[in-house]
Amino acid sequence: MKLLYITKSFAAKAGVERVLSDKMNWLAEHGYDIMLVTYEQGNHPDAFTLHPSIKRSDLDARFFKLSSLPELKRFTQFLRLRKRFVDNLQKQVDFFRPDIIITTTYQLKLLDLITKVKTNAKKVLESHIACYKAKKTGDFPSYSLLRFFAKVYDAYFLKRVSKFDQLVALTKGDANDWERYIKSVLVIPNPITFYPEKNVTRQSENIHRIIAVGRLNEQKGFDLLIEAFSKIANKCPKWNVDIFGDGSDKEKLLNMISNYHMESRVSIYPSTSDIYREYCKSDILVLSSRYEGYPLVLNEAMSCSLPCVAFRCKYGPEDAITNGENGILVTNGDTAELAESILWLINHNEARLLMGDKARHSSAKYKKDLIMKEWVELFDSIIR
Repeated sequence: MKLLYITKSFAAKAGVERVLSDKMNWLAEHGYDIMLVTYEQGNHPDAFTLHPSIKRSDLDARFFKLSSLPELKRFTQFLRLRKRFVDNLQKQVDFFRPDIIITTTYQLKLLDLITKVKTNAKKVLESHIACYKAKKTGDFPSYSLLRFFAKVYDAYFLKRVSKFDQLVALTKGDANDWERYIKSVLVIPNPITFYPEKNVTRQSENIHRIIAVGRLNEQKGFDLLIEAFSKIANKCPKWNVDIFGDGSDKEKLLNMISNYHMESRVSIYPSTSDIYREYCKSDILVLSSRYEGYPLVLNEAMSCSLPCVAFRCKYGPEDAITNGENGILVTNGDTAELAESILWLINHNEARLLMGDKARHSSAKYKKDLIMKEWVELFDSIIR
């Protein structure tokens, strides 16, 4: 079976890219013919190693450059890039002749171009941006005229989803939201990259490390984590917070750390391709996201016996965490409650370790072989 994946870029060491590499590599190892097509990556190297049989191509349609152009030139160049996208994608499809084309909701504005390509291939859309966040309507109050235009915008772009044969969501909540726009919706959670064969043994009295992982942007809410930790830092002087990630908010977060005089307590490190090593050197993971498609870091950390504290954001934390059993769920955005929950775990060593053991056990259902069998069943059913 031939599968063609389309994504904007594969150059960032981030969760979506890692999941994509895990899935494509697994499929390639099990006899599938895979091609990965990017359109804005150019000559930048891939962030993760791919199976040698996987074919690669870039469409050289770099829409991100449009923002630096004058308005008139921006519009004409936008039309040229859309034509280049379709023409170059058509060449790759004609060459590869895929049975199934897979892309994600990150490409929402280009779905009409993907469906224009002449092919008999079935088309699958993966939801990595929650449906409610893909909509612009929620960005404006109900009495605003802009909300009306946002509704028109949403209707225009979201109707393209119905042109796909299947949408795959990561959570039941997100699947329910998408059912308004497409009939065939299925839930398949992300697989975890690695499931340690043995339980991770911690000498907790020697680590005292809280870890957080993700892009440094507004969505991930690291500002909320820093604020929460500032409330309890004096109560746990041996404990530190280490954040791993890259992104546009780095300077803002560093300034925030400085303003709280926590330079020696909170550190920001670049993203790493060996995040499991960091999980195994930590005691607690905090997910402070304002919203998610599905937070892969939860299942990864839990597989390494890490208890997690997470906001009850849409969507994902409530799918992975049973509150008080294998982690702690906190009212979304409540930094005082987040601080109290972190401090409770810090002060209850035995409960923290027990919660970590239960977290590892509950994450076993996300092992790669189990999740990929669900993808195989889907692919088989689509092309029958």
